[in-house]
Amino acid sequence: MANTQYLFWVMAGALTLLFVVVSAFVGLSKGRRQGVITFVVLFIFMLAGALYIRA
Repeated sequence: MANTQYLFWVMAGALTLLFVVVSAFVGLSKGRRQGVITFVVLFIFMLAGALYIRA
């Protein structure tokens, strides 16, 4: 069986890459500042979820 900590970090990395792609598209369509804000909000949401899962 796979190591759950390894899977956790793989999923966190994949979500971070997805957030970068989404933020890039938002930044292209709505402006650079809105893209950065989108990334920060999504990343904080992911960190809060990760801390909730690990606690």
